[in-house]
Amino acid sequence: MEESLIISNTTPIINFAEIEQIELLKSLFGTVIIPPAVEKEVLAKVTPFPRASSVVGQGSFPIIAPTDELLVKGLSASVHPGEAECIALAMERPGSLLLLDDLAARETAKANGCAFIGTVGILIQANRSGLIGDLAPFFRDLRTKARFWLADSFTDQILRQVR
Repeated sequence: MEESLIISNTTPIINFAEIEQIELLKSLFGTVIIPPAVEKEVLAKVTPFPRASSVVGQGSFPIIAPTDELLVKGLSASVHPGEAECIALAMERPGSLLLLDDLAARETAKANGCAFIGTVGILIQANRSGLIGDLAPFFRDLRTKARFWLADSFTDQILRQVR
């Protein structure tokens, strides 16, 4: 049986790289891998997200491709290529954890029995682990540096829960 993996989609890498917290992923999860489509997506976004492109371009994330191309093609009918490869890879490696933010991707992952966590969940886990303190500055940086949309009502609710 193949080992389980921590597999990241594009958005969490962009988010943590752009707020200069890529090390948080490594502290929490150890090795985080990406499939080829995620590498391609991040590198294609060098203009809006230079830190993320730099981190991926330096080989900070090992690249592993899913083997079932038909599965990837089928998943691509409902999610983007990077998300399809992430989910396919997680399905091929039971017990893997997906780092996903997109709602459609999360629904597809859930429907296929894949475990996942998003950027906010990762920050909450880092906070509970004592790796970071107050989440408010991270939410602010995600909005301004990574252009990650977070509703004020949602972040307010999270901040109340973690206090």
